[in-house]
Amino acid sequence: MKLIRLTSGEEIIGKVAVSDTTVTISDAFNMVSTEPGKIGFIPFMAYSSDTQFEVDKSHVLMICTPVDELVDQIRSMTSGIVTPPKQGIITS
Repeated sequence: MKLIRLTSGEEIIGKVAVSDTTVTISDAFNMVSTEPGKIGFIPFMAYSSDTQFEVDKSHVLMICTPVDELVDQIRSMTSGIVTPPKQGIITS
């Protein structure tokens, strides 16, 4: 999973493959601010039946690694598996 910022201002999280001229994005969600400090997710190109999209590299500002909590949230939305919160070492 990677975060992608496009020149249009869109922020997308999804699986990414980079080639010489394009960035291919699959299992992608647009990240939108729902209120201060909150993020919502909308399927990227929700009106398309395609599951992966090629974007010209000239439209990509940056690609970076999301924080673990964001990846966990996306995984729970797409897989139905909910990951438990991280805890410290438990000793008896």
